[in-house]
Amino acid sequence: MPRPLRTFVPEKGLYYFFFLLLPVLVTGQTANEKLQQGLDQFQVIENPRDAIDTLLGLHDIISETTDALQGQYYLNLGIGYGQINRADSSFYYLNKAEKIAKSEERNFLLAMIYNTRGLVYMGKAEHEESLIAFQEVMRLAEGAKDPKLQEVLSKTYGNLGGVYYQLGQIDKALGITKKSLILSETIKDTTEIALNHLRLAMVYNDLEDFENAISHLNTARTFFKNLDDSTMLVYAEKNLGDIFVKRELLDKALIHYQQAHNYAKALGEQEEYVLTLIDLSGLKLQRNNIKGAEEDAQIALSLSQEKGYANSEQDAFDLLYKIALKKGNVEQALGYRNEYIVLTDSLNNVEVKARVAALETQYETAKKEKEIQKLTYESQLSQADLKRTRNEFLFLMVGGILIIIVLLLFFITRFKKVKAEREAQTLQVEALQKRFMELHSSPSELSVDLNIDELNEKLQAPLTHREFETLKLCIAGKTNSEIGDQLFVSVSTVKFHLRNAYSKLGVNNRKEAFKFMLESI
Repeated sequence: MPRPLRTFVPEKGLYYFFFLLLPVLVTGQTANEKLQQGLDQFQVIENPRDAIDTLLGLHDIISETTDALQGQYYLNLGIGYGQINRADSSFYYLNKAEKIAKSEERNFLLAMIYNTRGLVYMGKAEHEESLIAFQEVMRLAEGAKDPKLQEVLSKTYGNLGGVYYQLGQIDKALGITKKSLILSETIKDTTEIALNHLRLAMVYNDLEDFENAISHLNTARTFFKNLDDSTMLVYAEKNLGDIFVKRELLDKALIHYQQAHNYAKALGEQEEYVLTLIDLSGLKLQRNNIKGAEEDAQIALSLSQEKGYANSEQDAFDLLYKIALKKGNVEQALGYRNEYIVLTDSLNNVEVKARVAALETQYETAKKEKEIQKLTYESQLSQADLKRTRNEFLFLMVGGILIIIVLLLFFITRFKKVKAEREAQTLQVEALQKRFMELHSSPSELSVDLNIDELNEKLQAPLTHREFETLKLCIAGKTNSEIGDQLFVSVSTVKFHLRNAYSKLGVNNRKEAFKFMLESI
């Protein structure tokens, strides 16, 4: 009789199959879920360093996740390192994400990578590289129907407007930002709509079209209030205050500066809080509220020193100097001025200090080598000519000491000479600046306003509006950092515009620029 076949029970077979497969499924699913959870956390963590640590803690499971999640993981690390100005690390992870995106033909991920790369280059003031990256986004996204690509394109248009603004190409900045606003309204991206209104306000303010600037700032304020974005509300209110100060509507300016201060206060004692105190102090000084101006400036100084906000500390010392002069307290004013100068020197002389340290190290090394050489010579001398050799050595030592003394005298004399020349130059520059500002603000017949058209008539190559604004702030005594903050540009861009302006004026430095402007007046 044939042997009966074994009966196969489907439910039981499926049960065993599922049981064997379950560890694999659970492992893969858990890795993907963990990474997705980490990516979601990255979006809500405010401190970029904490966000980076969260993602780096998931590095061991990356190989077990999908390519799509890996690409997003590396992109977010690139974004995080870009936010803390670690450009090399940012580019490293963006390149890894780009490799995955190209192999999978993921245009949305590629567009995000190029947009982030452009922003990192913006942070390094490498504007040409930034333009190239943003143009790659436009190549991928313009004409595409994918809503996600259109969202990236809207952000890229806005960022590109920022590059043009930094370069002083205001017309291009205006055109591309308008384009960004239209697209952001089409896709209903409220955050980008608000930012575009703020960008347009800055451009119109540069063009001195104050009505349009105020209109866009008011619209931006409405959006930021709906988004509950206190940080951006600080800047919107501050910009409104700046415009009204320009228009000499000080009461309205005070309202907006105070509102900016209230928003900054809600954020805590961050630098925005100190900046609003400085704005309020300066405005109160203009309104002859000396007591209020001094109180705000003192608080700003204390917080700046406590938190390490060096530029704000400079501004606070400068305000207190002006307040003391207004009070007629010359001794106190000189004290604040000296503090300002010491702080400025400490910020500007990092490289000099490093060079001094290197010279000190070199001197100590030479000193030790000389002692070793002395011992070596003594050990090699015979008893017969020891006296002669020692006399020669003493001669060398005396000669060396004399040389060192001469060198020290030379360097001390040179240092005093350079210091005296620098002080004389500073006094001369301040005198020229004072004379220039007296002429500029005097109601006498000699007074004329700084007018770009009249100035350009005297030049072979006319100044651009941005070069003129930068030059005007320069001769008003602003530092490059202060000019950059006021014009919302980087220090390297300020230097670029000043070099162009000096070249067109036919001068080499700020002192000669003062002389040129005095002769022009």
